[in-house]
Formats: sequence, C-alpha cells, structure tokens
Amino acid sequence: MGFLKSRLLLKGFAAILSVVLVISLMGCADKSDVKTTQTKESSENAKRMPESMTKVNLGLTTSRNISYLPYYVAIKKGYFQKYNLDVKPIFVQGGVLALRGLQSGDFQIITTLPESVITGVAEGANVKLIGTLDIQSMFSIYVTKNINDTKDLKGKTAASMVPGNGMDLQLQYWLKKQGLEPNKDIRIIYSGDNAERLQVLQQGRAEVTILSSPTDLKADELGLNRFALMRDELKTYNHNMIAASGDLIKNKPEAINAFMAVLADAMTFTKDKANRDEVIKIAMDELQMTKADAEKSFEFVLPALADKGKMNIEGVKWAIDTVKETGALKTDISLDKVVDERFYAK
Repeated sequence: MGFLKSRLLLKGFAAILSVVLVISLMGCADKSDVKTTQTKESSENAKRMPESMTKVNLGLTTSRNISYLPYYVAIKKGYFQKYNLDVKPIFVQGGVLALRGLQSGDFQIITTLPESVITGVAEGANVKLIGTLDIQSMFSIYVTKNINDTKDLKGKTAASMVPGNGMDLQLQYWLKKQGLEPNKDIRIIYSGDNAERLQVLQQGRAEVTILSSPTDLKADELGLNRFALMRDELKTYNHNMIAASGDLIKNKPEAINAFMAVLADAMTFTKDKANRDEVIKIAMDELQMTKADAEKSFEFVLPALADKGKMNIEGVKWAIDTVKETGALKTDISLDKVVDERFYAK
C-alpha cells in the first residue's frame, strides 16, 4: 500500500509539473505574440508615413491665435520633421478663401470652422473633414456695458463676420436660444474679423458680438462684458476642424497619416501637466503675449483640445443640420460625404 501510494503521489506531482510547464509555455507564447504584434504595428505605422520629406501648405483661416496652440507646439518640438513633413502655415481671411485654396491646390490641408467645408462639399468640392483641434466652441459672446439681460438686446444691433459662415451661424444660434429672431428682433450687421467687430462694439455701432482669443482679452481690458461662453450653450461642436483635399487623400494618404500623428503627439504634449510652463512659453513667443495673458488663454483652450485630433461626430451632424436650416444646402448631404475618419493616429 505504501509503495502504491508513493507511485500515485509521483504521478500526481508529474501531472502538476506538466500543467505548470504548459502554462509557462503559453505565457511565453503570449509574450512572443505581443512582441510580434507590437513589431507588426510599428512596421505598419512606418509604412503609413512618408518615406521622404513631403511639403504641405497648411491654410489657417484667422490670424494667429491660441486656438492653433497644438500647431505651435508641433513646430517648436520638431514633430513635423519627425514624420517627414515640411509644413508651411499660411493665414487667410475666412473659411471660404481657405476652401478655394484647398480646391485649387494652393493648400493641401486647411483648418477651419466646419460650415464652409459642408457647404463646399454640397456644391461639389472634393474635400473631407479628417479631424479637429477642438471639440468645443472657442467663441465668447460680448455685450456693451449697457446690456444687463438678453431682453435688453431686443431692438439692438449684433455684429457678425460674413453671412452664413460658421461664426455667423453660432451667433444667430445663440440669439435664437435667447428668444431673439435675427433681423426681426435684432439687426445683424457684417463687420469683418475679430478686431473689426470689437471696434464696432467699442464705437457703439452694435451692442453684441462674438469673439475668439486673443481678441477676447482686449475686450476684457476695454471693460466689455463677456456675457456667455458658446461652449456652455452649444454642447456638441468642433471648432477648428481639419480638412484635406481629395487629391491628397487619394494620392498621398501617408502625408495625412503623418499630419494626424503629429497632431496626436502635439495634443498629448500640450495636455500633459508636466509641460504646462513650456507650453505657456511657446504661446508667449508665438503670440507675443504676456505670461498672464498666455496663462489665461491656455486655461481657456485646454478643456477644448481634442483627443488625438478625433472629431465629435455629433458636432459635425449639428453643423450639417444648422447649415441646412439656413437654406445654404440645396440638397441633403450625408455624413460620409463630409467626413473621413481613417487617418487618426493609432
């Protein structure tokens, strides 16, 4: 019996060793699979990037402002060169001009409010929205000192930029939410860019307008009242969206992959609390701002920065529906005609 018991114990011990060995081998296999997968993904990522330096003209639709902070970071940190991109930022007046440049080949990528791209696509433009810098509106509503309540705006004047552009649509959206019908309860005048609209308010030719940074800081200095933040009213929106030409998408998709990889790196760096002081210094240098103004602007833009440039799809749908409501769209347009989400960084 003792001998038989010993044999049974030895057999049991051998079985346990076998199981342990199998598990260990499986673990090694899993680790090997992980390494193989990581190597494969790294290789695939490398294939997705340009093999040589590729020139990209980047159209920006307003003057230098804090909204473009991820681009300033990318330039300062050398991220574009890292991914073989030679990017030249070019500033133009408004999304319509940027879209024309995209179609003519003057630009390969632009950053703009989504509405102009949506209207352009509906009219046959060969472009797509591929990402965004911000997933919240960067606009603030400002009123003159004599306005204490939205009811005070009835019969007054609002200063907008140009008819039907994204800024104009947001201003009119806000007015309607306050129960004010544009050009019925409140007159709309078109006064141009941020600085010009601010001047109109300062001169008393309008009582309300919509401003973005850094013009908002000047408005604060002048004692105008920051009455509302658009992001509090408009919960789903993409402010500075990124659009690429159809030719670039078709012929050089690796350049778009690289651009979005740069944006992902820049966003990650900008959002990291450990880099706050460096990012603020970059803002100060690029925008010629004081440290106090740069810190204030940075805190305003930080919550709006998109994760790796990924757009808020509900925000795009809102923009399509809102453009449709204005009558600018003569036919229905589906989301897939406007958006291409294939290029986000892995």
